[in-house]
Amino acid sequence: MHITDYKKYADKTPDQLAIDDLRKLVLYFELLSHVKMPIASLVIPVFRAKRSLIAHIFSLVHLKTIIPYEVIFVDNNADAETLDILRKLGANVVKEERQGITHARQKGLETAKGQVICTMDPDSIYDPYYIDKMVLPFFEDPDLVMCYSISKSYGRDFQLTRKMQIRNWLKVNYFSWKLSQGFTNKIKYVRAVAMAIRREAILPIGYNTDLKVVSGCDDGILAMYLNNMGKFKYVSVDVYTALPPPREPGKPFPFCNERFLIKDKGIDTTIAELELEKAP
Repeated sequence: MHITDYKKYADKTPDQLAIDDLRKLVLYFELLSHVKMPIASLVIPVFRAKRSLIAHIFSLVHLKTIIPYEVIFVDNNADAETLDILRKLGANVVKEERQGITHARQKGLETAKGQVICTMDPDSIYDPYYIDKMVLPFFEDPDLVMCYSISKSYGRDFQLTRKMQIRNWLKVNYFSWKLSQGFTNKIKYVRAVAMAIRREAILPIGYNTDLKVVSGCDDGILAMYLNNMGKFKYVSVDVYTALPPPREPGKPFPFCNERFLIKDKGIDTTIAELELEKAP
């Protein structure tokens, strides 16, 4: 399927799917539950993923590989709608209560059984041959510790406007140039949305869960840690992801840090009222 074909699944719930589509997704997770010795583990943290989640799962259903794999969704205090989708489809979900993307990825790492960990995002659509392209190189080169790729972006409801296509062309060429400039530049452009890591290499290190240090750059920091442990390999494969939400400079995305979650404003309102009472 082309990325634009996923439009029909945008913002859908299982109850809104055609019966054949629903059966396909339920059967997919039922079959995955029988994989006891996976070679690859697809780890997908979820927070607020309702809008794109069904489309993302369909891209997983379309994966073509003979490599046994598992899919692990990490519930990092996800909203009710996201969890309801995963529950109705019978997906494998593990809970991580500590808020933050690296806490979620670390939980997935500790849960995973595969020799290769593929870190993925629930707002992304993956090439049908993604697993083969990202996982097989590890068995061709024993010194390889990481495979990575460059994602493209899609617009609202998985559309590709002319402007978005030009943006993607510029991004791929700019990132490719930067990735050729040496390790210092390379680590800035490695993204977890399209990354595969040898499990035995990352296990002793783990993810840095100090959110003040990570600040939304967990993928680059991980690349720094792995740099002295083995080789990296760039893989050309199609991955489309949603444009990131706007954020203030220097602040991580809300998913990365509990300080930016929406909170009860009751106490703040009470304090403000008290301050007003003190005013002359």
